[in-house]
Amino acid sequence: MDIKIKKSHEKTLVITMIILVVIVILSLGLAHRLYSDNRDLTSYIVNNKQTIIKPMVSADKEYSFIGERGDARYLRLMALSFLSLRLDVNAQNIESSHEVLISYLSSELREKLIPVLSQEKTRVKVNNGNSTFFLRNIKVSPSNGIVDIEGDLSFFYGIKEIPLIPKHYRLKIETRNNQLLLTDFVEMEK
Repeated sequence: MDIKIKKSHEKTLVITMIILVVIVILSLGLAHRLYSDNRDLTSYIVNNKQTIIKPMVSADKEYSFIGERGDARYLRLMALSFLSLRLDVNAQNIESSHEVLISYLSSELREKLIPVLSQEKTRVKVNNGNSTFFLRNIKVSPSNGIVDIEGDLSFFYGIKEIPLIPKHYRLKIETRNNQLLLTDFVEMEK
């Protein structure tokens, strides 16, 4: 009888030791996993440089992004703002709208666009006109900062309305030296 109890006791002790060894091995594996995940997250946080920009239009939250461009939401918002500054104008606000737009232009685009904006300003002021852009479609490519916008442009000169004109614009938005720049603003041919 003593021998059976002793063997049973040894068998229970061996099983308990095996279970404890398995628990220790699993605990060590889990601790290593937690350590490596924590190290990766800490490295990401320390090396993560984000640019935080508050949009020029009234928005409730700022946008942050890594690299030269923002995400699709940010690019869409900024492109619509730039388009509005150029096309949603009247004789009273065209000068200030174009000044704000010019402040965001890259030096290369500024040379090309200032004469065009000057012609548009003269045309609207002389005829006491206004223009409004009605958005139809917008495509954003965050990888290269290009935003394609399609819509209809409406002109009013005095009290005469001109039929809607379908337009397609392509804007390219970048950040250089932590400054938001519009580097391209072209009308695409249909």
